[in-house]
Amino acid sequence: MKRIFLIDGNSLANRAFYAMPYLVNSKKEPSGAVFGVANLLIKLITDEKPDQIIFAFDHARKTFRNQIYEHYKAGRKETPKEFAPQINVIKEMLSLMKIPYIERAGIEADDIIGTLAKKIQGYQKIIISGDRDLLQLIDNSTEVWLTKKGLSDLQKLNNDNLSHVYGVYPSQVIDLKALMGDASDNIPGVEGVGEKTALKLIETYCTLDNLYSQIDEISGKLKERLINDKEKAYMSKTLATIKTDCDIIIPKSDVNLPFGENLFTFFKEWSFSSLIRRKDLFENINIRECKKTKIENIQQIKTLKSRIKQ
Repeated sequence: MKRIFLIDGNSLANRAFYAMPYLVNSKKEPSGAVFGVANLLIKLITDEKPDQIIFAFDHARKTFRNQIYEHYKAGRKETPKEFAPQINVIKEMLSLMKIPYIERAGIEADDIIGTLAKKIQGYQKIIISGDRDLLQLIDNSTEVWLTKKGLSDLQKLNNDNLSHVYGVYPSQVIDLKALMGDASDNIPGVEGVGEKTALKLIETYCTLDNLYSQIDEISGKLKERLINDKEKAYMSKTLATIKTDCDIIIPKSDVNLPFGENLFTFFKEWSFSSLIRRKDLFENINIRECKKTKIENIQQIKTLKSRIKQ
């Protein structure tokens, strides 16, 4: 079966930004996130040989979830000034690679990926992200590869191993989040219920609805907390549920090597010397460029010698 990779652009760029050392190009513009994403993409294309790749990006921090819960994602650290400009540079790079990306006002990258995963048929879909919320999208034709340490280590999760690794099935990921909440997204969950307790409850009752229908089987402080925060639990479930019905047209991508000369020029401008030296990426472009650079250097030396004589 053909394979299409659906990539969480914000998650990948953020992971690259913190995994890479601080890098700048010749103009002193920060480039670590761009370089990290470029390397992972090239490794993906050369090793996995995907038939298509689509990126998804967040459009803005405020989404429809903020209308449900105004404090959604509140308290997050401000985006580092060195990181934000690199998102647009990554998008420019994707365009040169002929890899489409999608962003839509009012929804998150997760919702774009969720919609694409459900709409696309006839492909094995592989989602790449660092966000465990996307595990709810796993099915017989959809896997999630989580970025772990840096960018090179990917944890490949599917219908066969998810319950063994995380103790839940895809449909239970949302109910787990409803109970334990999520500090990174400021989803409240049930006060006092952490991951360990939430997993035990899901293991016993399978679903949030079933848990509350049998609430009298639970006793003590836990029962009290569950009853008091029932409304918050269901709100948290709504916040954690990825939309799969967004109004999105599925783009086509053309993932082919070697890349074009425009991307070579882009890599050169951003001082990605390790990439422009790779013959497998650019065929003879780098050879021509090296010859051109050598000729220019010779001409500069001749000009300098001439001025010295004068």
